[in-house]
Amino acid sequence: MEKSGFFNSSDGDRVYGATDFAAYFGSLVSNGVFYATSTNLQVSPGIGLAVSIAAGSAWINGYRYENTDELNIPLTTANGSNPRIDRVVIRLSQITRSIQLAVVTGTPTATPVAPELTRTSDIYELGIADVLVPAAATSISTNNITDTRLNTSLCGLVNSLVSAVYE
Repeated sequence: MEKSGFFNSSDGDRVYGATDFAAYFGSLVSNGVFYATSTNLQVSPGIGLAVSIAAGSAWINGYRYENTDELNIPLTTANGSNPRIDRVVIRLSQITRSIQLAVVTGTPTATPVAPELTRTSDIYELGIADVLVPAAATSISTNNITDTRLNTSLCGLVNSLVSAVYE
């Protein structure tokens, strides 16, 4: 099938949806966080057993996300015997038609690993930080947080077609 666009409608013969625009913009701009400042969507210790995510913006599969204020997200209660690694993600959901910050809770074990990212046609996640939740923890320290925003396999920085040609 051949497709082209975007043209003005004549008697309703041209109807475009958000997915058409997302596909177009997704071909011009790569997934990732915008890096206008080094704190864009940076994860830090929150109040109690929680993380705080700084204001910032991201791009996922042609869709834009923006967090305008610092956001505190609670973590699941720590296991009494084993540590775990939780992953802080920016999640695009085609089901709810939204992008939101979320925490994917890891599995407590003696040698924990971060949960895998979900990347399907319905859900697409970018991992912005991994958080080690020690056994019986009641708070998180800076040393427990691994920033993954610059890791291109988990997140990466937004890059446009124009700058990608010259890199």
